[in-house]
Amino acid sequence: MSKKKSIVVLVLTVVLLAVMGVLCLASFPVGKTKQYNSIISLIGKGIDLSGGYYVVLTPTVDSTDDEATANQKIESAMEILRTRLDDKGFTEATISRQDGDRIRIEVPEVDNADEILQIIGNTGTLSFQDSTKHEYLNGEDDIKDAYVSYDPNNGYVVVLEFTNSGIEKFSNATNVIKDMEDNLMYIYLGDTLVSSPQVTEQITNSSAEITGYDDYDSAEAIASVIKSGTLPIEYEISESRSISARLGETAITTTIMAAGIAMLVIFILMIVVYRAMGLASSISLLLYTFCYIILLAVIPNVQLTLPGLAGIVLSIGMAVDANIVIFERIKASYKEGKINTAFDAGFKTALWTIIDSNITTILAAIVLWILCPGTIKGFAITLLVGIALSLLMSLVFTRWYLKVMYPLTENKEKFFNLKKEVE
Repeated sequence: MSKKKSIVVLVLTVVLLAVMGVLCLASFPVGKTKQYNSIISLIGKGIDLSGGYYVVLTPTVDSTDDEATANQKIESAMEILRTRLDDKGFTEATISRQDGDRIRIEVPEVDNADEILQIIGNTGTLSFQDSTKHEYLNGEDDIKDAYVSYDPNNGYVVVLEFTNSGIEKFSNATNVIKDMEDNLMYIYLGDTLVSSPQVTEQITNSSAEITGYDDYDSAEAIASVIKSGTLPIEYEISESRSISARLGETAITTTIMAAGIAMLVIFILMIVVYRAMGLASSISLLLYTFCYIILLAVIPNVQLTLPGLAGIVLSIGMAVDANIVIFERIKASYKEGKINTAFDAGFKTALWTIIDSNITTILAAIVLWILCPGTIKGFAITLLVGIALSLLMSLVFTRWYLKVMYPLTENKEKFFNLKKEVE
């Protein structure tokens, strides 16, 4: 690469970094009516940063099951609750056991607490009864699907699809109830009466509708509860309240400023110690930081929490460490040979050291991500993304920028701060 091309590449890099910095960190008005929100603001925030809502579910009766069966039922209940919350878009909620048999659910950035209570607090037991409380069919055995539809006459409705046995039971129920005094079928979800349609004739359809919903969200919440299944343990809500953010937007801004100052100090030290190599490292680390922010914003189910911030700091530290290992190997290689071979030899000898140290961290992050719940999973995700990206930046982009800077001067020893072995 010629000196002129190197200068052009560096100028374009500066422009690219400036644009990425603005897009990642700044929010500003666009025209008179629109607003651009920074990419970093799109990253989901955990309950410790953004606040939210938490609910604790306690069994209504003491379990008589053995320990293995009781644990299986609790895990099953947690999976059902996770399905319900995921279906409603609350993918960043954390569900964990508390004090043995209780379940704690934390949902960040909640606008409607009543919706959360409706999703979580209902056992999901759908029951079709008559006025004498006789049950004809239920959701666990006789319903195979539930979804929301729109009826021009009734608005939003929940459509229930029956199993083969459910069709027969529903037909029998309507045949009996049509001749009863009040001829009403009572449909309960848990202990809540969700509908009481009048039955005037026997119905043999393979589906039925639950009416009476004012909007799509209300109907969809009921459909989600029915579809996810009945909780294997009967719970009651023993605690529920909103949680204010313990850090808030002010603290996040302060954290960004502190991180910016820390990175500036790192850049200065790297340039002072390694000169052009330090400058190449600084460019690579800036690019790494902005790409990191973009990945955290676009990868599903990533939420920024206090442990997640720790994962970011750790991965940035490992990215800096990788560059230092490479530069020290380059300096050692130059003492023994020529400058045009020192860079390749330095990267070659540092390669397996860097890969080895990073692979062990990646494996640890994968184990944490698979086995651990809640905020620890957030730490694992941010660490995993950061380490993988740091490998790419240190081994590919730092090396490339060193090649870009190589033609800029004739005095390469001073420019890259390399010294021959004194004999």
